[in-house]
Amino acid sequence: MEEGGGLESSSEEGSSLDEPSWVSWFCMLRNHEFFCEVDPAFVQDRFNLYGLKEIVGPLYGEAMTMILGYAPTEKQLSDPSQRIHKVLETARVLYGLIHARYILTAQGLSDMKAKYKACEFGACPRTLCEKQTVLPVGLSDSVSLSGDNAMKLFCARCRELYDHNVPGGNYIDGAFFGSTFPHLFLQTYGDLRPARCTRQYIPRVFGFKVHQGSHSAGGAGAGGSSSSNAGAAEPPPLDEWPKRPKNEPVSDWDS
Repeated sequence: MEEGGGLESSSEEGSSLDEPSWVSWFCMLRNHEFFCEVDPAFVQDRFNLYGLKEIVGPLYGEAMTMILGYAPTEKQLSDPSQRIHKVLETARVLYGLIHARYILTAQGLSDMKAKYKACEFGACPRTLCEKQTVLPVGLSDSVSLSGDNAMKLFCARCRELYDHNVPGGNYIDGAFFGSTFPHLFLQTYGDLRPARCTRQYIPRVFGFKVHQGSHSAGGAGAGGSSSSNAGAAEPPPLDEWPKRPKNEPVSDWDS
């Protein structure tokens, strides 16, 4: 009897070891490829959690226990009446805020570097950036309850922000990455900073450049604009794209 009991205990222990941690489960969810797995030692260090209890609210303790535990079972997730869903939402916010602090550390930056080099963050949608890998960023470091601080994508080549649009994807708050991360990342790993794109798309009609004055409301508006901006510094010249073919006709506007 004792031998049988020992086998049963060993089997239960083995099955628990096979279960993924909550952090691993969370990072494997759809649209969560931007998150890296925060080191448990970082999560357990109270110094790194300063001020988060007040932000998260009364379910902070249960959410922290969930983050440090195992992934929820399908049975638990299939029952909408269970308290686990409230705790799960709190754990999502808490982990996101911890994650934003972790990726600013040396280890966190290194973890994100591996994901960056693997192109897990996606590519810039701008054609002239030639699929430059982007970095996640938030416009605010505070969690938005109204959902107006969605995570953005920063391209270091054109230095522009883009929306992260995934049909049916989960909302990811920008505070889970913060406003500092991509810029600190590129300062830390200068060898990964791409050269700024110097090419500009040139609109043409039948091979001729579209005159800049045609974009304004009228000739008078264009003249007024040019006179008001006479003293302003001109932007640096950009290379035309696409390049003009050798046999392309030349107009007075091209000069």
